Amino acid sequence: MASSKSSMQDVSLLEHIAKAQCLNEKDEHTLQSILSSKARNTSPAYLDSDADAELLLNIEFNQAVRVRSLVIQAQDRGPERLRLRINCSAIDFTNFEDSEDTQVIELKADQVLKDATTKLITLHPTKFNHVNSLHILVESDHDNTRIDALDILGTLVHATKNLSGLAQQEN
Repeated sequence: MASSKSSMQDVSLLEHIAKAQCLNEKDEHTLQSILSSKARNTSPAYLDSDADAELLLNIEFNQAVRVRSLVIQAQDRGPERLRLRINCSAIDFTNFEDSEDTQVIELKADQVLKDATTKLITLHPTKFNHVNSLHILVESDHDNTRIDALDILGTLVHATKNLSGLAQQEN
């Protein structure tokens, strides 16, 4: 029951992104084009991979956040696997394998289908509690990968401090 209560408090963290970069994106279909409004993309813009199907998203937040879930929507050629890392510096395709995945998620087509009901991709509850940067390696078996919308849901760390020290005063 407690988890459903905390889920109700989750908000989009897109407005707290300080910097977002994507490796292997097409010049005309960039990560910035789907994140620029600081809300889940509803425009015709989309992110598309260039040389192959992999995309590497590096997202830095302007403060520490607790990430609970992701929303990824694709009209077609959507992601099939996500490899997530947190709090890495200067990560790219050449050094991605140098560190361990925080979580790997195998996606089903209906989890990312744009025309379907939005489905949350739930993250491990304890591994994303203090995130300064999120790194997502997107993989698929397509020739290239398309993402129409991305949302990152969770809370700000400072807004979720432990209040256990505030005991009720006895009369």
